Amino acid sequence: MEALTDIQQAVYDYTRKAMQQGRPFPSLRDIASHFGFQHTTARFHLKALEKKGYVRQRSQRVSDYLLPDQDEVNATSFDLVARIPAGAPAAVYDETPQSFAVTHDFFGGGDILGLRVVGDSMSGDSIDDGDIAMIKRQHEGARGDILALRIDAEITLKRLRIDGDKAQLLPSNPEHAVRIVDASQVEILGKLVGIIRKL
Repeated sequence: MEALTDIQQAVYDYTRKAMQQGRPFPSLRDIASHFGFQHTTARFHLKALEKKGYVRQRSQRVSDYLLPDQDEVNATSFDLVARIPAGAPAAVYDETPQSFAVTHDFFGGGDILGLRVVGDSMSGDSIDDGDIAMIKRQHEGARGDILALRIDAEITLKRLRIDGDKAQLLPSNPEHAVRIVDASQVEILGKLVGIIRKL
């Protein structure tokens, strides 16, 4: 294969290390943040790696790549890292170390982690106590998304509505009340992309 420039080698090593650690192929956002690039620069370097045969694009999504020796149906291992309350926001609890594997595309790819649901405030969306919520790490959400939210030192699983300087945490179980907090207190940790339930 054609030789890489120093920065192309650094990007390649970064992506390969992520895959070797069982994580998804880094997104453009991940690469740009890690190296201090603009997104367009990160994409430029990925396209250069693809042209030289060091990575291959798997789909039309702009950052959906594989390494040449990676099987497209390889399972990705997800760590079950904590419990997330689906009720009143509560402190983060460490979960007993545990992991499970599904194919990378099952939840649409990206940087995904598993959080054990505690409580029933989202039962209207068939999210039950004890389920594993698959959360794609991101810091934005669209209207209607179910989000993992941090409120100060607590986390919760809710829909979010911003009204001026106030944030409404919206349950789907009518037995739970809407909670209103200062919008400045709320941080989006990620978006719910799936539920795993043991029958």
